[in-house]
Amino acid sequence: MVSDRWKTGDEIFIDRDPKHFGKVLNYLRDGDHFVVPADTEACEELKREAHFYNMPFLAELCLPMNVDVADIVQWKRDAIEIYWRPFVRYMVDDSLSLPFIYDRNNHTLARCIACEEFQDPKCSYLFDINYTAWEPMRHHMYNMTGEITQLMGENCCIVAWDNGQQIHLPRSALIKVPGMQQHG
Repeated sequence: MVSDRWKTGDEIFIDRDPKHFGKVLNYLRDGDHFVVPADTEACEELKREAHFYNMPFLAELCLPMNVDVADIVQWKRDAIEIYWRPFVRYMVDDSLSLPFIYDRNNHTLARCIACEEFQDPKCSYLFDINYTAWEPMRHHMYNMTGEITQLMGENCCIVAWDNGQQIHLPRSALIKVPGMQQHG
């Protein structure tokens, strides 16, 4: 494209709208830790810029979260702070199939925040979890990968994480790992 006309040492002037150039630079700097804008329009504009700069992984990150069974996912960085305590509780209490719990009349119940899934564990225990001692789990969640094993309606899925945990989660907490799919 430009290489035929470009001489070594010459500068290239790129006439592009600078609106998303900072995000492109952030992606180049942060790579896998880049947080995609939540705004659909901004995501679409960023995807166009990614195509212009020939950055297919950034373009893929900007696609709507269409996941399927066998896709490899990670926690969204901004979801970890919200989900790490429920995830620890889920790991500790093996009677749960959902990480979102509440008590009603001294009885533990679980309900998904994104769908109608509900659980009434027949025997759930009271746990005094020292979350300070579990802080390394929050840190580890930034690097975890998991495989989607089942889709649950429009909003949720079951993820088998690389630490052996299998959990029901809203898809909004996940991001597909670009270019990866489990081959089995």
